[in-house]
Amino acid sequence: YLCLTHCSTGATGYIGGQVLREVTRSHPEYRFTALVRDAQKAADISAAYGSVTTVIGSLDDDDIIEREASKADIVLNLASAGHLKAVHAVHRGLKSKETSEPVYWVQISGASALAAAEIASPNYVAGSPSDTVFDDLDGTAALRDLLRAHSFRAVDNYLLDVAAHASNFKTAVVFPPIIYGPGQGPGNQRSVQVPELARVILERGHGVQVGKGLSRWGVVHVRDLGRLFASLVASATADGGKAWGEEALYLTSSDEASFGDISNKVTQAAHDQGLIPENSIQELEKEESAKVLPHGYIIYGTNARSQSRRAKELLGWAPREGSLDEDIPRVVADEAKRLGKA
Repeated sequence: YLCLTHCSTGATGYIGGQVLREVTRSHPEYRFTALVRDAQKAADISAAYGSVTTVIGSLDDDDIIEREASKADIVLNLASAGHLKAVHAVHRGLKSKETSEPVYWVQISGASALAAAEIASPNYVAGSPSDTVFDDLDGTAALRDLLRAHSFRAVDNYLLDVAAHASNFKTAVVFPPIIYGPGQGPGNQRSVQVPELARVILERGHGVQVGKGLSRWGVVHVRDLGRLFASLVASATADGGKAWGEEALYLTSSDEASFGDISNKVTQAAHDQGLIPENSIQELEKEESAKVLPHGYIIYGTNARSQSRRAKELLGWAPREGSLDEDIPRVVADEAKRLGKA
C-alpha cells in the first residue's frame, strides 16, 4: 500500500474539494483520480493539484464510475449522499477487482439521518427540542437500528449491507452536520445551511427561524472535517481495523447549536453590519419553511444531536478551528456581497 490508487467523486464540491486538498497534501505519494462534470472543472483540479488525474462524467455515468472504481484501492464517494445508482456502480467496480486484499470505500452521508424519525413522523412539530443524542462509538447499534427502520435512507442501508456481507470490503460512512467556514478546494467554497439562512434574512430584512427554533444540530468547520477524512484514508494504509466496517459510522460534530440561536446570531450580525433594518425574528411553520429555505424544516427544524467519539478515539481526530459564532459575521458579509447588498 505504499502507492494507493484513489478514486474520488465530488472533488470540486465544498466537502470533496476540502478532502482532496487535505489528502493530497498529507499523502503526496498516493495516486488520485477525480470524477468531474466538465472540462472546466477538470482544468480547475489540474491547476490546483497537478498530480490528480481527472475523468469527465457525472454520477449517472455508471459505466465510468464502475470502471474507475475497479482500478482503485480506495473510493471516496463524496458527491452525493443519496445517489443510489452511483453507489451501485462503485460496488460493482470494487467487486470486479481480482484481489484478496481489502478494498476501502468512504461514503458521504449527512446528519439528517439522525432526524429520520422526526422527518418520517406526520406529528412532529418542526423546531421542537429533543433529548436524543447519538453516540458513534458505544451507540452504533442504535444508529444502525435507526437507519434500518427508515428505508428512505437507501444509500446508508446499502452500505450497511455491503459491510455486513463482504469480508474484504472495508466501508466507512461519514455523517457531516452543519458545516461552516470557507472551503479551500478548487471549486465551491460555500456551505449551505448558514449561508442560505443568511441569504433569506438579508433578502427579507429580518430574521427567520423554523417554529420555536429549539431544534439542535451538530456543527463542524470544513477544515476539521477535511482532516477527519484524511485521517480515515491514512488509517487504511495502516490496517485500520476498528476504523472500518459495520461499526464505522462517523458522526463528525465538534459542537452543537440550536437553529434559533444560529438565526439570532446571523440576524444580529446582519443588523450590526447595517444590512437589515431590524433584528426581529419571524417564526416559519413547517410548510412555509420548505418554500423559503433549502430543504426547509428537514434541516432547519429537526434534531441531529451527536457525540462524535469514534474519529477522536480511533483516528486521533482533534477539531481545532474557530467556532461557528466566530464565523457568522464573515458569512453574513460574504452573502451580502454575493447578493450585491454590501
